[in-house]
Amino acid sequence: MAFQQLAWEHQLLVYGLLLAVASIAVGWWVGHRERVRLARLVAAKFRTLASLAQNKSLEEKLTDICALIEDQIDDALCSVMLVDDRKRELNAASALSLPAEFVAELQGLPIADGVGACGTAAYRRVPVIVSDMSKDQRFDAFRDIIQRFDLKACWSYPVLSPAHKNVIGTFAVYFRKRRQPTLRELDLLQRSRDLVALVIDQHNDRVQRERSEQHNRSLFSYNPEAVFTLDLEGNFMSLNRAGSDLIGFDELEVLGQHYELVVPESYRERTRAHFEATKTGKPQRYEIKIYNRNGELRDLDITNMPIIINGEITGVHGIAKDMTVQRRNESRLKILERSVESSNNGVVISDASQKPYPIIYANPAFKEITGYQDDNDLLGRSCSFLQGPETDPATVAKIRHALQTRTEVRVTILNYRKDGTPFWNDLLISPVRDGDKVTHFIGLQSDITDRVEREEALEFMAKHDVLTRLPNRNALEDHLARALAMTGEDAAQVFVLFIDLDGFKPINDSLGHAVGDRILVETAERLRQQIGPGDLLARFGGDEFVAVVTSVQEREQVTLLVGRLLAQFHNPYRFDDLEVSLSATVGIADNSADFNYPVELIQRADVAMYEAKRRGGSSWHWYSSNLDAGMQQQVELRTHLQEAIQKEQFELFYQPIVDSLGKPRAVEALVRWNHPDKGYIPPNDFIPLAEATGQIIAIADWVFERTCRDTKALVNAGLDSVSVNFSPLQFYRDDFIENVAATVRDYGIEPGQIVIEITENVFMRDSEHMINLLHQLRELGLRVAIDDFGTGFASLSYLNQLPVDGIKIDRTFISGIDNAGRNSAITRGVLMIAKELGVRTIAEGVETEGEREFVVTHGSDLMQGYLFCRPQPLETVLKWVAEQGKA
Repeated sequence: MAFQQLAWEHQLLVYGLLLAVASIAVGWWVGHRERVRLARLVAAKFRTLASLAQNKSLEEKLTDICALIEDQIDDALCSVMLVDDRKRELNAASALSLPAEFVAELQGLPIADGVGACGTAAYRRVPVIVSDMSKDQRFDAFRDIIQRFDLKACWSYPVLSPAHKNVIGTFAVYFRKRRQPTLRELDLLQRSRDLVALVIDQHNDRVQRERSEQHNRSLFSYNPEAVFTLDLEGNFMSLNRAGSDLIGFDELEVLGQHYELVVPESYRERTRAHFEATKTGKPQRYEIKIYNRNGELRDLDITNMPIIINGEITGVHGIAKDMTVQRRNESRLKILERSVESSNNGVVISDASQKPYPIIYANPAFKEITGYQDDNDLLGRSCSFLQGPETDPATVAKIRHALQTRTEVRVTILNYRKDGTPFWNDLLISPVRDGDKVTHFIGLQSDITDRVEREEALEFMAKHDVLTRLPNRNALEDHLARALAMTGEDAAQVFVLFIDLDGFKPINDSLGHAVGDRILVETAERLRQQIGPGDLLARFGGDEFVAVVTSVQEREQVTLLVGRLLAQFHNPYRFDDLEVSLSATVGIADNSADFNYPVELIQRADVAMYEAKRRGGSSWHWYSSNLDAGMQQQVELRTHLQEAIQKEQFELFYQPIVDSLGKPRAVEALVRWNHPDKGYIPPNDFIPLAEATGQIIAIADWVFERTCRDTKALVNAGLDSVSVNFSPLQFYRDDFIENVAATVRDYGIEPGQIVIEITENVFMRDSEHMINLLHQLRELGLRVAIDDFGTGFASLSYLNQLPVDGIKIDRTFISGIDNAGRNSAITRGVLMIAKELGVRTIAEGVETEGEREFVVTHGSDLMQGYLFCRPQPLETVLKWVAEQGKA
């Protein structure tokens, strides 16, 4: 019967039966596959667990886990990556089925957010599931390799240490088709990831444990000190190589033997006491002596420590340090101490292995000589503390060289005791050697102060004048010869000054030799204070002195020095109630002209001195083979100048200083010499001479006093201030500030009414002292200006240091400034800098409208020159100022 002929009820029944059979078949097939999969999973887990139990490598264990995953997840390609030691990168440790080229590309993968799935998972510590890598921007840098190897999906898990919870790697699977994990796959991956973490942690612990064991083994085996362990009975359990070398027995020979094998009978009781104390948990340190296998006695420093395992003392650990050499050295040092402590010579021992060679021993004689009785003042210090301000640097350098080269040295050196008193020391320093090595220095010294002082006294008397203590004629000639020899190559100047007292013989004859001697001694002291430290002043004989000067190289500087020497005689000599006035005459010669013998320079200076005496005395004269009329005229002028000072033949003229509109603001006081026969003598003719002879001081004092007297009238006329020039020589007087203060006070000068004008050359000598004096002048209410700015030595380099209120630009820069390119550039620069520094400027020597217009245009505050008004007497200039006020 055909199926179609069956009733529908029967047909439905047939369909149902067929469907049931198909369902049973499908169910059986699915169950069969799951049973097969489960069987494979169990087998894979068994293999993995078996690999953990076996001593396989980390890579093999991780490969077994990867095989498990690839067996349970269809088409999975599994990999495990490990974090490097720096915690910055990932490197593949296992990749069972991934192409080797792909794995090589991933080595050194950075741990960072957005670096693929593995880099991101390690950084964020969370799983990263990517079903399609081509659409995930975290894989932009890996497009080429994922396309090249046809990879689509990647699921990556961070692997965390079970013990420390830090990231130690990643566990990932790749697929060549896009897909998401099922719940079963996620659970499998999670469990496998934990298994990977356990494997890696186990491996790391084993590596760390092996390293620790090797570390401890190295400390034991390669320790330079003898290291050993004893059981609780005192038997050797181990002994390192240093210990074997110390006692002369190999480790195998002493294992199981009692430590008393090497401990002498006399030290056994003591050693046993320390051993038993260590077994109670108390570390011990003590010293004993032992005999090695060869019968040699060794000094040992023993340290014992208990070995504690799980809270229980299981043995004793020991370290033995060989102190034999050290103790022998200490013994020798004690013998040395006893042998030198009774010596009359000072003995000091220094450690040569340390700088600056500290003292480790000083005998009683050394302490007695130096005054340092307390060891705390000596030990640990360098012997250089005995040196002082007068100790010869060359001798010190000789000692240092010997110490550096480890050689013996003997010197005579000036040292200082604890109380500061000097003493001469005959010093012998010898190195102490241990083989080729210097270990110590021994210093042997004797106090030879008395002998040296006697020798110095004899030497001093041979080369010095007994009365004045100055070098004598022999020392003078020796010094001059050396000075000329030293300057032979570079042709430097040597000047000889022959100084003779005027009228000394009558005073000596009339008042007696005692007074004469006191005059000579005080004269020597006065002159010596003016001579430079590198120059020589000698007593030539009688009332004659000679100076050899090499500290200056210009004739002008020498004449300034001579002026200062002659100025020493302005003050009278006072002895009790007696007052004596003297003068002196100086002759000058130098080595610019040919000569045969050094003494010829002294003879030439003597000739020049007599020429000066012939011309009146109380002066100076340069030696010349042809004494011309000009020299005679200058000597004559000096005599007239002295008369002018005494008779007050000087007058004050005042030259106005105006502002940019031509309005008078100040005046400058200028001295004029009105000679009774020759009329007015130009300042350029007598000022330099007065500077050279020192007469300028008396002139300058008169000018300042007269200026202060006239200031009130000038200020009442509407002027702001009066400028007055100071000579550089005034600054060298001890009573300079006091005299200025007294004059200012006597005439009631108000602050700012007087401006002191100085030239830059005032700073040529001891600029720091000069600046201090300027500050004191400003404290008196005086203002300070630099005159002839730009022509001296200081210029702009000193402008920012000097306490000045103004500068006067020299007329040499102003003359023709509207047509002279260089002068205009210099002046503009000076004006600009002065403005920036807030210093007032005055242009000197303005004589044309072009010059006036230029300095006004470029910012000069004030002007002075013939264009406005010539220097005039007080009454005339007061009338001129009044007329300008009416205009």
